[in-house]
Amino acid sequence: MKTQAAIVARQCRLREWAAMIRDCNSRPGEMSLNDWCVQNSITRANYYYRVKEVRKACLDSVPNDVIEQSMKQSNAIVPVPSALVTQDATASRQGINSVELTSNGITLRVTEQTSTDLLAKVLGVIAHVK
Repeated sequence: MKTQAAIVARQCRLREWAAMIRDCNSRPGEMSLNDWCVQNSITRANYYYRVKEVRKACLDSVPNDVIEQSMKQSNAIVPVPSALVTQDATASRQGINSVELTSNGITLRVTEQTSTDLLAKVLGVIAHVK
């Protein structure tokens, strides 16, 4: 069981990492991620670890009732126009179709293997993005 101090320390770290990610996302267009990482004394691997942890914390913070409501609404079968069905290079080799959805500057690729629980959480988070 985590102590209160450990929980607060993690929340502070996540806030700092979220600010760092926002800063990276607003870097000049000509600056690569590698250059930004060097300038900020962080490895790419560490940057992506922090992105993963911030995303996970965001998904964990979505209330269960929002997820349940989203899942109830998502039980309907919705036809997908063939123009939206794409295949990236890896998926193409494996014969996996995917759908890309873009909203609020976020692109989400969904495949047949995408977990419905994960999709519900991500859609719940996207719905609250401003």
